[in-house]
Amino acid sequence: MKTEEQIQQLAAEYHKLIGPEHHKDRDCHWYIETVWSYGSPARYIVRHYGYLHDEVEIICSNYAEALAALREELKRAIEVEKISQEQEDCVTFPDSDLPGELRTGFEL
Repeated sequence: MKTEEQIQQLAAEYHKLIGPEHHKDRDCHWYIETVWSYGSPARYIVRHYGYLHDEVEIICSNYAEALAALREELKRAIEVEKISQEQEDCVTFPDSDLPGELRTGFEL
């Protein structure tokens, strides 16, 4: 499978993970910018301006390197989101599991 196809699948997986709960439009966009400055060789910058996943700026020396960096960043974002969702699922517990004196304190 080509890198571009892998990126497309990873981006779809990330969108599916964040979509139901937290979707903000900018969380769904990932970029590779080409920068031509002062006659120097082009630089390729992987960017993401999301709310959920940290903003990303990875400077690469060629397009293939930028594609690989984007693929790895998407994998990282997916793993971070999965961990975050697992932690959210573990935070709540029924107050009936609390001792009576604690349960009374929560009812106040």
